[in-house]
Amino acid sequence: MNNWLQPLKELLELESDFVILTVIETKGSTPCSDGEKIIYAGHNSNYGSIGGGNLEYQALNYAEELLNQSELNTNLIKYPLGATLGQCCGGYVRVMFERISGQGLDQENTNNWLENIANLIEQKQDFVTATLISSTTDQYDVGDKIIYTSNNTKNSKLNDLNDKIFDISKTLIESHESTSMAEISSPKEGMIEVCFEKHTFSDIQVVAVFGAGHIAQAMMPILVNLPITIYWIDDRPLQFENYTGDTTQINIICDNFVDIASELPKNSYCLVITYSHQLDFEVCEKIISRNSFSYLGMIGSTIKGNRFRERLRQKGWPNETVDRLICPIGEKHKFLKSPSAISIPIAMDLLNFLENKKQKATQ
Repeated sequence: MNNWLQPLKELLELESDFVILTVIETKGSTPCSDGEKIIYAGHNSNYGSIGGGNLEYQALNYAEELLNQSELNTNLIKYPLGATLGQCCGGYVRVMFERISGQGLDQENTNNWLENIANLIEQKQDFVTATLISSTTDQYDVGDKIIYTSNNTKNSKLNDLNDKIFDISKTLIESHESTSMAEISSPKEGMIEVCFEKHTFSDIQVVAVFGAGHIAQAMMPILVNLPITIYWIDDRPLQFENYTGDTTQINIICDNFVDIASELPKNSYCLVITYSHQLDFEVCEKIISRNSFSYLGMIGSTIKGNRFRERLRQKGWPNETVDRLICPIGEKHKFLKSPSAISIPIAMDLLNFLENKKQKATQ
């Protein structure tokens, strides 16, 4: 979920100028979600997407204009998708643009807030970044970032504006929203416009993949782009050494399958894709014995699923828990049986699960 940090760090190390594009608000039918980002350093150097199409094309054109300017810039642009961009979507998207220099004092300031964010992410601590878009007071500079963590306590020495930023950040962390905008005014300290972005770990879905064979390896490039925390487990070091994809967003665990199954966070989404039917059974039994999972799926046939569930019942595990074991996982195909063809439907099941979870949270 936070893989935009790595390209940003690399650009700073190269002392490159770049623009951060962040979706701050969406309404109606849109091709992107709040919080999605692009790190843009030129036509041949960018990371991320905000939905593609004419929206992204126009946004990147504006980012290129900012990149060609010498002054720093932080502002918002609203894109009505139908009226302005000619897209079928009927909504609009607001994008925050932050033009940042990789040199001098600006690099030092950026490194400071980037280091703070990286530390909070490493600690898996919920936090909000408040970015100043405009200000009528000399006390604040446009582009400044204030970081609020879930552990913050209110300080009586806070001025009126900071006090209001604190309250809005606290409300955002406790809500299901991921971004918000606010104009904050004070008779003594003027008015500022602020973009708030929430970064949470307490409600991020944990996905545990048992097995690092061909199917799991085909699935990982999809999973790393989802808003999840990934645990990838296998007892064969060579499987991970041979994987050539991005692992910066994956918690790789090379250890005993069953031992790790007993240590997973509660409500994990578990996919059992090991190289052995016996291991599959032992992992499933350990997960069922804890009965604290949100999903338990195993690769295989309908016959395999029925046999495993019957074995578990014979060992005394309750029917209501055993029946939650899903096997087979993913839509079965008669002719297309490559690792990619198998992994995509499995990933689709996870996407549907995440979507349903999100819809329930917003009701």
